[in-house]
Amino acid sequence: MSSIAGHTLFNSGPHRFIVRPVGMLYVPPLFFDPIQTTTNVVTQLELTIIQTGRLIGASESDLWSQVNAIKSAAEVQLNGTLTDNNGVTWTDMTLLRFAPADRVDRGRVISLAYEATYIRLAA
Repeated sequence: MSSIAGHTLFNSGPHRFIVRPVGMLYVPPLFFDPIQTTTNVVTQLELTIIQTGRLIGASESDLWSQVNAIKSAAEVQLNGTLTDNNGVTWTDMTLLRFAPADRVDRGRVISLAYEATYIRLAA
């Protein structure tokens, strides 16, 4: 079961986590200047985790209750330990963005695809 700061906001449906590139932000040779012959290291990249999945509701109102709870958490920049379905944890992560898909799917269940972005913000 996944969670952010102890809140299990996304467990109504399947979801996965993607770790974005980590390391350093750099400018390769010749990128800005034709006489630049070396790589310039700019800064360290912030850890970014993308979560994709589907929210599943028993009813339309149940689905939108979930969406509103997640929206509220993203708007206040919910911060804490992020835990994925396998128990892998990332400390000091902030839920910065929640992007629901453009349509609700209605089949056997009512569901909505989404993407959530967590970032470990630099101090």
